[in-house]
Amino acid sequence: MLKILHIVGDSKFGGGSVIVLRLAQKANDIGWSVDILTSDAVFKEFLKNQGCGVVELEVIWRKINPLRDLLGLYRLYRFLKKSNYTIVHTHTSKAGFVGRLAAYLAKSPIVIHTVHGFAFHEQSSLLEIYLYSFLERLASHWCDRIVCVSEFHKKWALRLAIANKNKIIAINNGIPENRILPSRDKGSVLKEINLTNEIVILFTGRLAPQKGVEYLLKSVPIIASKINMPFKILIIGEGPLRYYLDEIVEKLNIGRYVKFLGFRKDIGDLLNISDIVVFPSLWEGLSIALLEAMAAGKPIITTTIGSNLEVVKSEETALLVPPKNSESIAEAVIRLINNPEFAKKLGEEAKKTYQKKYTEEIMLNNYANLYFSLLKTKIKWHQNG
Repeated sequence: MLKILHIVGDSKFGGGSVIVLRLAQKANDIGWSVDILTSDAVFKEFLKNQGCGVVELEVIWRKINPLRDLLGLYRLYRFLKKSNYTIVHTHTSKAGFVGRLAAYLAKSPIVIHTVHGFAFHEQSSLLEIYLYSFLERLASHWCDRIVCVSEFHKKWALRLAIANKNKIIAINNGIPENRILPSRDKGSVLKEINLTNEIVILFTGRLAPQKGVEYLLKSVPIIASKINMPFKILIIGEGPLRYYLDEIVEKLNIGRYVKFLGFRKDIGDLLNISDIVVFPSLWEGLSIALLEAMAAGKPIITTTIGSNLEVVKSEETALLVPPKNSESIAEAVIRLINNPEFAKKLGEEAKKTYQKKYTEEIMLNNYANLYFSLLKTKIKWHQNG
């Protein structure tokens, strides 16, 4: 039986983790055996609940420690050398570097790396971009294909000469529509979180610097000063900035407008009660949360970063604002509140774009075609045999 190993390392559970899960399940449906190597406890538990094979091997850590990383590389190499995985598929920057090198040294037949987001990004310094692109260029020699989750990142990688156009491809992220279907009626969800007739403005994502949540919070006093209707900002997610964001709420005295709900599994229910969804990201690979809001047909406000510009069009499928700009976020929120028909139209057009380009079926089929193509050219494998 053909065997696949996904290497994720200790990257925290998030949208990319769900992509890895669905790739594994798709391969299982074909009849292949799939394991996932991850150190994140939340992701491990999630995978086990889904019946996925988990490799219990601590070999990749987020923080750089040369001696420990060399030991991890050697342990992973030894593991791959004695295993019989036909395809090793790496994800995230650190796991992609260590995993590709270990697979190359172990002579794994096929090695694929998916870039869910480079270690450098639009807020990086030129020195950081130079350093990390050099490392990506080095690691590109250890794999057969590099998959970017957006055309924006593929073009950037080509400009930086990370690899040639034959090695780098783009496969857009995709999600299943049933992922955002509500499981409860609107009234019961509103009652649970003590809401009545407020306008609901939703943010979903990890509370980390790249998500720009502080700029959404700093827009609240401006919104409150210009509209007379009650509103509530719901912040869904956890992360390292939680206490910092609490401090902003206290400093601005906006606690009556903001509610932190932590990590939630009922995203469909929360999207169902929301009127506006805001993603003030400073950088992204291709945001799963953005695709969820599009699939739910919600009016979206997000930033003019590269991958967002690829997915949505300003004034047609979303309102786009500059990163780190609370005033622009406030203006966009006020505009949608005051123009419900325009807001509704944005949501409808966003859903059409999702259905045309960003469904899970499209994404999984593109990955399956990549697997089949490499199997055929690298090991003369035939789909029917």
